[in-house]
Amino acid sequence: MQQRTIINNVAILDHEQTITRGHLKISNGTITEVSDEPFVAQSFLEEQDVVHNYEGKLLMPGLVNTHMHMPMSILRGVSDDLPLDRWLKEVIWPLEGKMTREMARAGIGLSLIESIRSGTTAFSDMYHLAREDAHELAVASGLKAQLTRGMITAFSNEQENEQKLHQASEFAKAMNDDSTGRLRGALFPHAPYTNSLSFLHRVRDVAESERLDVQIHIAETDKEVKEHVQQFGKRPVEHLLAEEIIGKGSLLVHSVHVNDDELEQMREASVNVSHNPQSNLKLGSGIAPVEKMVDQGIVVSLGTDSAASNNTLDVFTEMRQAAMLHKGTSKRAEAITANDAFKMATVNGSKSIGFHRSGLIKEGYDADFILLDVSAPHLQPYRNRVGTVVYAANKNDVTDVYVNGQAVMQNRVIVTLDEEKLLYEANRAQQELLGIQV
Repeated sequence: MQQRTIINNVAILDHEQTITRGHLKISNGTITEVSDEPFVAQSFLEEQDVVHNYEGKLLMPGLVNTHMHMPMSILRGVSDDLPLDRWLKEVIWPLEGKMTREMARAGIGLSLIESIRSGTTAFSDMYHLAREDAHELAVASGLKAQLTRGMITAFSNEQENEQKLHQASEFAKAMNDDSTGRLRGALFPHAPYTNSLSFLHRVRDVAESERLDVQIHIAETDKEVKEHVQQFGKRPVEHLLAEEIIGKGSLLVHSVHVNDDELEQMREASVNVSHNPQSNLKLGSGIAPVEKMVDQGIVVSLGTDSAASNNTLDVFTEMRQAAMLHKGTSKRAEAITANDAFKMATVNGSKSIGFHRSGLIKEGYDADFILLDVSAPHLQPYRNRVGTVVYAANKNDVTDVYVNGQAVMQNRVIVTLDEEKLLYEANRAQQELLGIQV
């Protein structure tokens, strides 16, 4: 007989349902039953079954971060209050040129610790260094991950660029074939302004032949769009759609400066969008027309971007920001409802990075969920509503994290990674990178 796990006496919530006090049954990593009553039939238990009593807690889908650069967490706090172009060219790219694989690995470990503590159960990461380390640590963490090898080819020759594409393709295929079933891969050319059109055509061809999805930073700033129009006579999104470089299943990161025609083209092409409100605001990049995207039926998810530009990896904050920001810009309180933002942070995120059986507390779905302590003053009087989670809850309320029915964090203790060691290594890595003597 297979072991069953029973999560008992919990409030249950997703964007489709609310249960005041019920239980969940899990077998082989999958939700087999969702009940609106506590589990009391002890006589039906098998010897190997495990029952967890989580009375006083809320069970909800784990959060999904569809855009991160994990190694960059060691760059947290090194530069603030600069626009994207200056931030990259004056600070980030010079420091990244000095970053070693060991430093990048330290950033990955730090990012995973922060993600788990923030209630993240799945994420997408793009970087060019320490991909084997990202694979190793992601597997060890217990989280679900889409891992990509980022590609910037504007500063290298054709032979080097082909090598980057080969590495990215092989890595993506290896992630899709990973034995854990918790990993996905994709091709991620950094942006149209850091890759030639001919190279993006090569990405398109490889993606098609190897059946790989494509992700790309696009239309992040007004400057990027204007320069693209000057060079090609078309806006970035309409141009890459016309060239079939992006299409069905592609994840467009940022998409801040897109017009109504492009939104219609995006809908027709069935592309997805990773909305990064905090990073876009901090870098002064602008505000994406997310309400129009949702109205068009475009699948919008949430990303934090890096801890260097955000400066956290907290999807709770992104979820609240997404709901609040667009009410303010539109002057309409009903713009981007709590339910809209909750979907972006859960089921939409799962779909966007290839985990199609996650994001709901539903029979047949993967048992990817988190538990929140709802006894804190900022959640009282507690009402089991999506709005309570979106507008009042925060990462510090998360007590437990489960992925495929396996505990990643229990009672606020991470059980898969050595948190103390990884935090020490991250601090040491930043000091070494910045030349700080300690």
